[in-house]
Amino acid sequence: MPNDTTLCFCTLAVPDLVAAEAFYVDVLGLRVSRRYAATVWISLDVDEQRGAGLGLIEDPAMARPSTKTMIDLQVTDLDQIFNRLATRVEVIEPPVRTGWGSYKATIQDPFGNRLGLVARG
Repeated sequence: MPNDTTLCFCTLAVPDLVAAEAFYVDVLGLRVSRRYAATVWISLDVDEQRGAGLGLIEDPAMARPSTKTMIDLQVTDLDQIFNRLATRVEVIEPPVRTGWGSYKATIQDPFGNRLGLVARG
């Protein structure tokens, strides 16, 4: 792959797109950037400057969460965000300093997908 290759999108299959949108938009605060009428798929902006996004597709047959994968979202004030979310999400691990220099919490969406909230330093 060329050196200028960047990650632009991750897609999660969910069994219920309405519930997924409620979680990712209303609870986490992400913004819907595109909605496709022909499919049950929405795009959420994660990093507008770089064009990185998270897609949600309604596909109950594919929506099997795995503890082998995790999507990490970089945040600026992890403690503030974690305190706001702690009673609204399932917490897998509260904020901890990692061995590689970040500060990270792990939560789970309503479908069992793990999400890391990461602050640098």
